[in-house]
Parts: sequence; C-alpha cells; structure tokens
Amino acid sequence: MKKDRKTKFSVVATSIYEGNFLETYVQKMTEEKVEDQTRLIIIPDRKTPKELYQKCKDIKRRGFNILCPTLDDQDEYLRKLGPIFNTVPYNSDSRRNVGYLMAYELGDEVIISIDDDNFPIKGKDFFKEHEVVGRGKHKSVTIQDSNGWFNICSLLNFSNPGVVYARGFPYFARFKQEKYTQKNSDVEIHMNAGLWLKAPDVDAITWLGVKPNAISFKKKSLVLANKTWTPINTQNTSLNRAVIPSYWFVKMGYPISGLSIDRYGDIFSGFFAQACVKHLGFNIRVGSPIINHIRNTHNAIKDLNYEFMCVIVLEDILNWLTEVKLEGSSYAESYLSLASQMEDAVQKFDSFIWNAATRGYFHHLAYSMRIWVKTVKTLSGV
Repeated sequence: MKKDRKTKFSVVATSIYEGNFLETYVQKMTEEKVEDQTRLIIIPDRKTPKELYQKCKDIKRRGFNILCPTLDDQDEYLRKLGPIFNTVPYNSDSRRNVGYLMAYELGDEVIISIDDDNFPIKGKDFFKEHEVVGRGKHKSVTIQDSNGWFNICSLLNFSNPGVVYARGFPYFARFKQEKYTQKNSDVEIHMNAGLWLKAPDVDAITWLGVKPNAISFKKKSLVLANKTWTPINTQNTSLNRAVIPSYWFVKMGYPISGLSIDRYGDIFSGFFAQACVKHLGFNIRVGSPIINHIRNTHNAIKDLNYEFMCVIVLEDILNWLTEVKLEGSSYAESYLSLASQMEDAVQKFDSFIWNAATRGYFHHLAYSMRIWVKTVKTLSGV
C-alpha cells in the first residue's frame, strides 16, 4: 500500500450504493474544522455502482483525504498480507476489514466505523465526540448494572411504547429488574458506541413486533463499569487504534441446521473486542455522538431468517464470554487467548443448537482470529 500521512481520524465504511452519504461527512469535517485531520476510507464491493467511485474522485478533487480502492486494489492488498485474503469474502459487510487494516497501517489514531445509511447531524459534534477514545486517562461517570447488562437503547426516547433493546442484547438478560450504580471513576476509553435516531439498531424480531422510532437522545453518555456489558455494532462506533488486533469483522454466511448464520458479524466482533478491552483494564463509553439512521430498505422476515441462528448461539456464547478469564498483556495476546478458549468452550456447550456444524463454525472463527492477529502484526512490522 502506498504510504500516506498519518491522520487523527479514519472513517471506514463499505457500500453497494451511490455514496450519497459521503457529502454529509465532508460537510461535518468542514463544520468541525477537522478536514486536515480526517481520512475517509470507502470499501466498494462487487455490487457497488460506478457512481460511488466517481463521487469519491470528486471529493478527492476538492482536496479531501479519501481512499476508495477498487476490487483489484483490495485483492492485491490482501494477497500481499497472506492468508487473510481467504477470510474476507465478497458481497459481505466484512469487506470493511480491508478498511480497518488500511487505517491501522497508515497509523490513524481514532478509527470510526459507520454504515452507509448513517448520517451525522448538523450542529452536533461527531468527530470531537468520537475523539474520546484517544483522550487518555480522565474522570467520568461509570455505570454498573446488577444484572451485568446495560441497555443502550434506554438512553433514547421513542415515539412507540414499550422497552426497546439493541440488536445483540441477549434474550436471557431482557426484561429484568435493573438496578444501576453510578460513580465517578478514572477511565481510559478505547471503544465508543454512538447511538442512532430514527431507526435504532435492533434485531428483526423487534422490527416486526415494535418497529421502534427513536426521536431524541437523553443527553447523557455513560462509561460501562468493567462487569457491565452491552452489544456494540459497526454503526457509529469508534476505536482507539490499539484495539484493532482484536477487531476482526467476523465472517458470516455459514449454514447451520438448515439456517444461515448471518447479519451479526459486527455484533460478534464487538463482543470479542469488548472482552479484550475489559481484560486489559480499559473502558467503553456509550451514547454520543448521535447520528440519524435513515435505514436502507430491508425485508424484516428475510432478516429474521438470517439472524435467528445468531440470536440462539449468543445465548450460550455470552454466558461464557462474560465469565471467561483471558490471558495476555496486549490486545493481540488477549484475542489469541479468547480464540483458544472459545474453541474449548464450544465443545462443552450442549443445548439443542450445538452440533458438529455449529462447533465447526466457531473453530473456523478461532482460526480466522489467529490469521487476523498475524496480519495486524505484519502491518506493525512485528
């Protein structure tokens, strides 16, 4: 990859549309006066139209820092890095892994993951809120939940009645009496999960049953205590670059018991990285910045078919993950420890969904996690 100057922010997205979302980020860069500190990395896929490439060229011609590698460029980049080439499929959200690797190799400090239907809000800080992951140690309010789980959707106001949970929130932890304890603590935030107005990120079951509409933010970002967890997606999420060795976007699309396991690659990635963040003594913030999620067209019934297997396996995986004791003093070591222990753990799960295919899928994930670490180390010169 041709070397470029290091920036403070990288915004990483993949898209199969024309790229209309990009102009809002260019405007936001200008509004917050971070044009010289920000790089956009847009990863096309096989279905991406030529209009997106042209839009990226136009933005670059106007003086903004933007990368939009063609599929040939991406393939050449991945092949030079080795076996990682076979873990990043086409026609998949996991193409954004290419963008994460590029941002990491270029040395960018704050890596922001977005979807192409996420739009920053005029007059509201976006980059300056995500900058918290590079702020270092400071005082902040932390929240501990008695059940060990915090519902990030509780920070939003909805036009619909009823309780709304984010996609990936385990069903075993829902609809329980919550008792929160808050205190001022010394924190160092390495992951920041921004939230979404209009269409919150919920699972297909919730879309079909509730169809929630988020109308406002309660204006209170919180830092999770070490023993409190929440799902973290790739929509409006930022990382300290140190986290990248533990942030492989999990490959999906495998058939298990007649269903395809899909649409939760970011949720698995968020939980695995979260485990490493907590093990190393760093922190996760949830709340701001807020974006508008003007959701691309979806068929909720079809989404449910793809998500259902993930919903089921997460019930066992998360019960295990929240108790596992990782080893290692770095993100790479912690992630390798997680991969190894996960392989052992899935052999012991005995609920109805665990068969040879299910266990085989997680063994493949563990293999790919090792490939990811090896790749990141190559980029680090280790």
